[in-house]
Amino acid sequence: MRKLYAIICLVILAGSYNAQETLPYYQQYLLDGDFLFNPAQYGSTDQVHVNANYQKQFSKFSESPNVQSVGVHANIFDRVGASISVFRDQNGPINAGGITAGASYFIPLSDEGERQDQFSFGTSVTAYNANFDYTKLNTDNSNDPLLQGSDSSIFLLYANFGLAAKYKGIFGGASINDIALNNDQSIVNNVEPSPIKIFLNLGYDYYITEGFYVTPSALINLNTNSTRMTDYNLMATVKSDFNSFSAGASFRSVQNRFDNQQLSISPVVKVKLNNLMIGATYNLGLSDIQTYGGNSFMLGLGYNFDNFINARGFRY
Repeated sequence: MRKLYAIICLVILAGSYNAQETLPYYQQYLLDGDFLFNPAQYGSTDQVHVNANYQKQFSKFSESPNVQSVGVHANIFDRVGASISVFRDQNGPINAGGITAGASYFIPLSDEGERQDQFSFGTSVTAYNANFDYTKLNTDNSNDPLLQGSDSSIFLLYANFGLAAKYKGIFGGASINDIALNNDQSIVNNVEPSPIKIFLNLGYDYYITEGFYVTPSALINLNTNSTRMTDYNLMATVKSDFNSFSAGASFRSVQNRFDNQQLSISPVVKVKLNNLMIGATYNLGLSDIQTYGGNSFMLGLGYNFDNFINARGFRY
């Protein structure tokens, strides 16, 4: 059974190296990290927003996958926004990372001065690099020719595009990520680019009383490998002029041409104290692998600085 489990893990790791993914998608978008997956969100507020996330998977494994990301975005000129972010993804013998930079443009949909009603579009480019350390593979036969890799690193470029809008409490967006700009054929030298991902989201801030609202929302992650991952979210928020507290849950399921499965349910909490945001999610796995690997969690930290880049502010 141990040998079988080791083989399965090796296949998963090898497969993820051949079909490289950029920043893995978890619940970053619920912890103010929506700009990481939709460039239309760059500069969506008048402040300079810094966001950092840490995700740990399969807590029972000593070298379980973990992802870190740090990004900043702001309105930099009139209606133009920009962003730069970096991430690191460590998964056993695979050590990957990337940097994304891009810009956006906003169109007001009303005269409301808090930028609550607006439409935007944006684009970005991701430079991605991954390294495979064959010395970290623990096998019975270290001389197996299948384990003697000659290519230990790859470099890929991706383009991303996005649209977003919010109006009278309704918000939504669409983005196309990981469009390969090099090595864009199906397989080149045993390297396969990440499948193109399409993110669609829709939600509504429903105010029950002043200072208290609930937010039902959904996000669908489609890709060109015919896989559909869906998140159903429900958050409740209590807020004052400067502070807020949000709590809720996210339910995730996945479906492909062969099967469908419920992956996880994740309680979410988020606290905003003036310009500081602290958030966390805990992913309770609903599949059998959690029995062996354990659950996962994410921590988020954010801060809003006064806009020292564009002192003139957003142009209405």
